[in-house]
Amino acid sequence: MKSWAKWLVLAMLGACPVNADEASVMVLEGDASAFYTNGDFVVFDQMRAGGGAMKMVKAAPLDDASGSDEPDPGVLARAPIGPDGRFHLEVEVEEPRMVSFYVENAVGPEGQRWGRVSGLRFILEPGELNLKMSSSSRFVVRGGHYNDAVYNSWRLSEEYMAADAEYRELTKPVEGASKEEEELRWDRMVEAQRNASKLEMEGMSRVARTHPDPKVRRLAIESSWLWGPWMLEALRGLAQLTPDDPWVIERLAGAEAAEERWAQERQLGVGDTCLDFTGETLAGESVQLAEVRADNRYVLLDFWASWCGSCRVEFPHMMEAYELFSDQGFEIVSFTIDEDREAWEVASAEEDLPWIDVGMGPGAGAAAAYNVRGVPDSYLIDARTGEILATDLRRHQLRRKLEDLFVQAPSTDEG
Repeated sequence: MKSWAKWLVLAMLGACPVNADEASVMVLEGDASAFYTNGDFVVFDQMRAGGGAMKMVKAAPLDDASGSDEPDPGVLARAPIGPDGRFHLEVEVEEPRMVSFYVENAVGPEGQRWGRVSGLRFILEPGELNLKMSSSSRFVVRGGHYNDAVYNSWRLSEEYMAADAEYRELTKPVEGASKEEEELRWDRMVEAQRNASKLEMEGMSRVARTHPDPKVRRLAIESSWLWGPWMLEALRGLAQLTPDDPWVIERLAGAEAAEERWAQERQLGVGDTCLDFTGETLAGESVQLAEVRADNRYVLLDFWASWCGSCRVEFPHMMEAYELFSDQGFEIVSFTIDEDREAWEVASAEEDLPWIDVGMGPGAGAAAAYNVRGVPDSYLIDARTGEILATDLRRHQLRRKLEDLFVQAPSTDEG
């Protein structure tokens, strides 16, 4: 125990500059030349903005330089990015804490204005730090004790760097590739992304659960966007080290309540039986899932929203599957969690959905029954048994699954 305590004291002392003036300022030298040669680099504090740890920076309109004429209380500092992609920024630091950054007012080589990329986090701490970006969403901060502990301890590992590089390479379309080759590339990309996310979660979890410095543990918990059972374990461990910390007490109580609530509101998965509900179309017609099942062989229940870009990107792929299999006993029921009827109407008209389009609202019957926590969210249902056969089929995965199913049971007239 004495050896551990000595190591902790030395580590904490080593993280603190000796000069009192230097201890209150972070000097950040940045290189964004891999993607940006203009614009403003902005350091943003979610807590100061009043949104709490989960608030993200919203993208500014592409035709607006700043997104708002009002000063943003969350902005701590900003610096112009020079033609060489470099910038220099100084920020006063009261104590090390998690912040995020974004680039705004950036214009591409063809004059297009780029929107903000949110959720790019690092630890604001005293000293001289260097930030290097490899793309609009990839970066490494070096030189900070807490950044090294919270992020670089796993982000700079050979395993994670290889996984991340594989994912980024697979995001690039291959010129001249066939449709089958592109689908294979997409499947590999999804798997590579899952692998990189898994390694990130394991890295953050390890820091949050095992690091000897309670401050590092807390920063890791605050900084992670990946939730899992490890978070509750980490908070309980931190509570043992700092039992009187109000932040830990409040966060632990919230995590325990959330775990209990999620246990009671478990989302349905493969093998579960679907739940019936009634929705209403824009024309005011009532639609019951049980009635749709009675007339079909397979039903895709799709939750979406007008403001969800990822949802609407899926519609062309759903259209392809619908055109191929709707006359064989396949139907789609889309349920919007929009709370604004006009937004639902406009989006439905723009997408020209040929299937059943009902809603609306996150607290409505269907969304509540299926405990929808985010969109897109979808369930492929065996209409005869009600069994959920697959969830969240993306792009060509829906078509492929239906191809397999209809080969196995091609007729819709069987008992």
